[in-house]
Amino acid sequence: MQKRKLQVFVSSTFIDLKEERQTAVQAILNAGHIPAGMELFTAGDESQWTIIKRWIEESDVYMLLLGGRYGSIEPKSGKSYTHLEYDYAVELGKPLFAIVTTDKALDEKVSKEGKKVLELDNPQGLKDFKKVVTSNMCAFWDDLKDIKLNVNDSIRDIEYRYADSLKGWVKADDTDLGASLEELARLSKENSELKLELQNNKIVEKINGIRIEEFVSFLQEKQISVNYPFKGKNIDNLLFYLIAFLDDGDTKRILLQAFDEHYYELEKYGLMEKGKLTSDGKKLLVFIEVNKHLFDY
Repeated sequence: MQKRKLQVFVSSTFIDLKEERQTAVQAILNAGHIPAGMELFTAGDESQWTIIKRWIEESDVYMLLLGGRYGSIEPKSGKSYTHLEYDYAVELGKPLFAIVTTDKALDEKVSKEGKKVLELDNPQGLKDFKKVVTSNMCAFWDDLKDIKLNVNDSIRDIEYRYADSLKGWVKADDTDLGASLEELARLSKENSELKLELQNNKIVEKINGIRIEEFVSFLQEKQISVNYPFKGKNIDNLLFYLIAFLDDGDTKRILLQAFDEHYYELEKYGLMEKGKLTSDGKKLLVFIEVNKHLFDY
């Protein structure tokens, strides 16, 4: 059985939760998974926020440690960066969990470390954020032992509930590499044959009873709704959506999470079936590749 390692993004305010954060990181490692966090980045730098978003996107699970501070404020939104990270994980549909300090634990920290562990500048912001967090999946900690247990239990629960959608990391020697290479070679050969047939005008020229170039034009005119994070990108019709869907990078992954309704439309037109290209879908993309000088994408 393949052992899948999940990348867990750990989000928290930093200065007041160093020990708690290190405990969570160690618990993730002990569970056999990969912690990720932003200790090396400066809150408030917009370019770093772009990097943080990418780390959240590329992580399998989002985890929040919420203590007694709200954190540095992002000027445009008026929210703390920790709050923004949480909202972004929710927006992406990431499996997530939160571990929140109890009043007892917070009182003990204040007695040991002073009021620097409390939110004195924006208590209402913290209160509102905590209300949002505790309305979703969360646990509470009194001490470091609670953090260890809750990290382990929460990850196991997510592994169970999202078993079919979590990707994670698998060592190459744990995968059937030979079968994968064989399939890649088969698809490459099939693609080459389709290109040759198309160039020699032997390929069937119709999809859904419409000439293939007319069908391409139809898909180009078929408007789709494109929301964040694709604002400003050239993905505004079904043809470009199909091309992006088949990309192996971040675009495909985010599309799968956020825009499933467009996949079903492609399925309706007979281009996709059960998550894979149909013969018509393959012909369409080969036609586009051979004639890509005609398309602006």
